[in-house]
Amino acid sequence: MKISPENFIVDEGLCLKYKSFFVSGNDEGYIFSFVEHLVKCFSKKGFVKKIIINETDTSSDLFKTGSKYIYVCEKYIDDATVCDAENNNDIFVFYEKTSPKNKVVKRFFSSSKERALVECYELDRAKKKIILDGFIKKNNLALEKNTYWYLLDFLENRFSILSKELEKILLLNNKDDIDKITNTINSEASTDANKFFFKIHLSGVDITRFLNSSVNSLSDFYSYFSYFKVYSLLLLSSKNKIDLESKIPKYLFREKQLLITMFGSLGGNKKKLISSLLFKTENLVRKNPGLYKSLFYRFVLNYKKIIS
Repeated sequence: MKISPENFIVDEGLCLKYKSFFVSGNDEGYIFSFVEHLVKCFSKKGFVKKIIINETDTSSDLFKTGSKYIYVCEKYIDDATVCDAENNNDIFVFYEKTSPKNKVVKRFFSSSKERALVECYELDRAKKKIILDGFIKKNNLALEKNTYWYLLDFLENRFSILSKELEKILLLNNKDDIDKITNTINSEASTDANKFFFKIHLSGVDITRFLNSSVNSLSDFYSYFSYFKVYSLLLLSSKNKIDLESKIPKYLFREKQLLITMFGSLGGNKKKLISSLLFKTENLVRKNPGLYKSLFYRFVLNYKKIIS
């Protein structure tokens, strides 16, 4: 059966319903993190982890009695070995990046109700929401609305990083202090990304210089772009100036007047243009991740043109 990895992350007991797993996708960090998650869940139930390096490991002591095992293997062996482990009440976890070579294996797992095919890809907003909601519920948190929506857009799209960010948030005394959240998760880089939105008035030359020195990875792009999404949503969702002022978080007290000025320059058509620009840019980067820098540069210039 094909199941989203996010479902297992928010419900640890779900993994116990399946006898074996094939973990795939294109996000290697997510794949490794998810395999560790599975091992941790089964270890709590008394299973002993055993790493299978090659096929010879499956013959010597694979199905010993006395302990329940969770076997972890980075390369698929064969269907018969999986069935043998399942009959012995052991668990098999295979993990490989998606490729044409493992289509048949995926079909073997997805066609069975007792086996799980789990595919790990970079998180979109909907998937991040599932994880964030599960994190809040598991830790009995009561976040303010501003904090919640800020986190949803600010948290990394790569699970291996996002999970560590959530661990850091748990250590904060005041989990609604957005300034502290920003500094805790990614100190200088996050602060720079946060403030760049309010430097949209910079000249094209200055923007080019800034991008060349500060946005040098896909992660950098998403960090900076997430702030444009957060603050744009603030502007686009406000009905009037009073409504906007009530929504502006306290940590933006220095930027409050600039946001109000921006809001005053936005008519109905400009709001549609900004919304379309955000959607189009994010889609383009997802399809062409290697072009993140040029796409972000074009996005910033177009955004600047709309609000000026």
